[in-house]
Amino acid sequence: MEYTVQNLEYAVSVFYNGEQAERANAHSWLTEAQRVPEAWNFVWELLQPSKNTEVQFYAATTLHTKILRCWNEVPPESYEELKQKLLQAVVNYSMGPKIVTNRLCISLAAFILQQGSEDLAAVLSPLSTAENTSLLLEVLTVIPEEYNSMTMGTILRRKNRAALQQASTMVLDDMLRYLQTVYNDYSKEPPSDEVVQAWLAAATCAGSWLALGGEEGADTPSTLAERTPLCRALFTVVHVLYTWNECVCGLALEACEACLNAVRAAGVVGDAARHEHTAALLLADLAALADPLLAAHNVPNSINEELLSAVITCCVAVTECHARVLVAGVQAEPADAAARRLLRLLLAAQAAPGHYPLHETRSNLVFGLWYTLQDEILHMRRGDEKVHPVWKEVFTQLLLTLITKAEAPTEQTLSRDDEEQLRCYRQDIGDTVLYCHGILGVACWQVVEGALSGARGEARGEARREAALHVFQALADTPPADAAPAALLRALHHAVHVANTAHNKRMLTTALDCLGSYAAWVGSLQTEEGEELASACVRAAGGALARAPAAAALALRKLCDDCPAAAAELAEDIVRAAQSPEGRSDAWVRRQLISAAGAALAAGAPASAAPAALHLAQTLHDELAAHVEVVCDKGAQPAAASRAAVEADRAAKCVAALLSPLGARPALAAQLLRALLPALAPMPHHAALADPMFQILKQAVSALMVDCLPMVNEIAQLTVSGFETLPCPVGLDVVKYLLVYGGAAWAGGAGLARACVARTARRVAAEPAARPDLVDALYSLLATVAKKKAAHHAMEALDDLFPELIDLACTCMKLPEPQASRAACGWLAALAAARADALQPHARDIVDALLRCIGGLTPRNHIEPLAVLLLALNKAAWRGAELGAWLRPALAAAAAPAPHHRDAFLAAVLREKNSKRRMLEIVQEFSLACRGLIGTEYARQTMASKQLVA
Repeated sequence: MEYTVQNLEYAVSVFYNGEQAERANAHSWLTEAQRVPEAWNFVWELLQPSKNTEVQFYAATTLHTKILRCWNEVPPESYEELKQKLLQAVVNYSMGPKIVTNRLCISLAAFILQQGSEDLAAVLSPLSTAENTSLLLEVLTVIPEEYNSMTMGTILRRKNRAALQQASTMVLDDMLRYLQTVYNDYSKEPPSDEVVQAWLAAATCAGSWLALGGEEGADTPSTLAERTPLCRALFTVVHVLYTWNECVCGLALEACEACLNAVRAAGVVGDAARHEHTAALLLADLAALADPLLAAHNVPNSINEELLSAVITCCVAVTECHARVLVAGVQAEPADAAARRLLRLLLAAQAAPGHYPLHETRSNLVFGLWYTLQDEILHMRRGDEKVHPVWKEVFTQLLLTLITKAEAPTEQTLSRDDEEQLRCYRQDIGDTVLYCHGILGVACWQVVEGALSGARGEARGEARREAALHVFQALADTPPADAAPAALLRALHHAVHVANTAHNKRMLTTALDCLGSYAAWVGSLQTEEGEELASACVRAAGGALARAPAAAALALRKLCDDCPAAAAELAEDIVRAAQSPEGRSDAWVRRQLISAAGAALAAGAPASAAPAALHLAQTLHDELAAHVEVVCDKGAQPAAASRAAVEADRAAKCVAALLSPLGARPALAAQLLRALLPALAPMPHHAALADPMFQILKQAVSALMVDCLPMVNEIAQLTVSGFETLPCPVGLDVVKYLLVYGGAAWAGGAGLARACVARTARRVAAEPAARPDLVDALYSLLATVAKKKAAHHAMEALDDLFPELIDLACTCMKLPEPQASRAACGWLAALAAARADALQPHARDIVDALLRCIGGLTPRNHIEPLAVLLLALNKAAWRGAELGAWLRPALAAAAAPAPHHRDAFLAAVLREKNSKRRMLEIVQEFSLACRGLIGTEYARQTMASKQLVA
């Protein structure tokens, strides 16, 4: 269809009003229209005032796209004409529609940046009249935003950076001049909407220029002291507006938020952290602004919640940047009153009254600050100097606040969204509790135990005790390894008591989570008290199964893993629980209980453990056999067979869960596997049962290790039969374990490897992209065979498969899935080190595929495994050849990049035989050149990040 004005208008109408399929076609055609050279002409016709808003917006968007993407189509002699047209269009749309005006302003900004921001004042002079002030401010606002988001070469970016930095001081001075009206007398009447709108525009523009360049802003032309007058004017705007508005909303709220955003940018940009004296004054001004606002409105469901959030966000951002100044001020003798005031405000913000997220949504804004403060406090200590006492008080208060804020509301049911928000919020509380531990150490448990017992006089409501338990659980990773603080033990006994008695679901679940989280620490206590506590924890978790099955089963499994002596005492009870109706009610719960039973049996005396284990195994065998029989019954209904396959898979996972903890008792694991083998015999012949069978075999071989040899032939036979039915990743794991644990002592390993690898390779070759997980597992197995001495005996059995496998690897390294590509490259690299002679006949094809991937066939984040493979090929011991023999012709045939890039790449690669890091840099740079990205901001950032990591 021809790109006429009528056709374009029709396509825009279809895009906004047509059916879904028509809209998709219209969008595709309109996008193509933006790329054609004729677009430079038809945009101006579509921008006529007589056109509807949708058409005008499409034209403005097209203009922006053309300036960004097709700038090379504009001859230099046409720059002036384009500039004049842009300025005229901006003026013509000064009264709206707003969406079109904004897009035209962005287009003008892009035009300015494409010319390196040369003579910015002269370009914008037509907008400098009083009636066009709002337009001028909008264009000035979007210039830094466009600079931060626009893709441009390094030279152009540097040129723009210099020009904009030079203009920055002048622009900010102008914004301060626009804001000077805030110092007028507003004691008798509030500022008009026109004045507030002017403040909003000036603050927004100032914030944009202050944030110019993002992380590049270290070389800002103005110091923090020079930005102080602007910050004070912005503070005054907020003060005037919240003084005159009981509820700050609408235009006034937008202006306050813009002012606070600008202050935040001014306080953190560039080298602001170096100006400690000025930073202290800025923090004092922030405290003076925030204190009366929080005093008046820090209540549940505050009518000024959004303004409070904006103020707190600003306080947190500036304080994080100047944490050292705050810490020094608080610790000074005498203390800096403003610093203490700001710290008190931050604590008050964290303790916002009411439940999150029902009554307030601002306390979550402060979490990250406490880590910064904790880190700065510890960093400022000298040697073994103790933390200043004031911080003990602050973080004790913070910890108590976190306990209060962790409370879940009890008076009403939370919606699903609110429940998820509360869950994330409590996770943030848990993280922040660890920062408190960094300052308070073991005193944390005294605080928490006091909240649990009411020792500090707090109300001992159920919600508060549950919140204290949540905080107690968050400390589970921090208990001292060589001590047992009395407060910690008392808190843990409290959790045991709650687990034994509570019926409230949240309370019971949290108490059980505590028992599971502290299981490893309890298990490490080599004292009589520790053994008694471990036994009490195991009994409490078992006793709670009927009231909270999921949480109790998980806690029991963790306790049985980490407290073997206590688990062994109760092994029979745990086995009965795993076979009880409650234990069977949920598949996941049952797996946890069976795993717990396995750990308890592994810890028990062989004489008592073996009969119980065999009884449990027989139960699982009977279940598995019954489900397998239904699946194998040719007369069974499809629905019944499908349900039986699902149940067989669940039973197989239970068997694997039972075998998993028996690695410490191989004889018992072997007994169980022998008891289960009859049920496994029919499974490899049915696709729905092959994967469950392999799950059992994988866990059994993993538990038995070298003790699997007496049954290795039976396991191998099942494995080969399973691969004839369905090659799968877990089956390849079984093959890998058998080769490693069986070693050269097992004569059947080579045949097993050959049969399973051949079958899998044929399956993958049919459609490599369809099974990236199978590709990953196949080449991971082959890499193990190449690297592990214990598996080397299988190498010769694969010799005749190498051509097929190598060709398949060359195909798989091009896949977009990172794990599949990485595994294929990893095997080729391992083979180059172990058997270069097998790889040499295919080296040319491998190098060609490798260069194609580097050149752009694979995503940019796949470069590392390609570099590892290239390094391995360069180090390989080739017979009468070297990598250059295949790399030179492959590079010569490449269409891109430029010859000097290819020559430099060839020389650098052949020279590098040792450093993986250096090879990665070489390949990364060449890949960018091949993709036409050299000189772009993306390339600069990519190479800088590689060098930083290095």
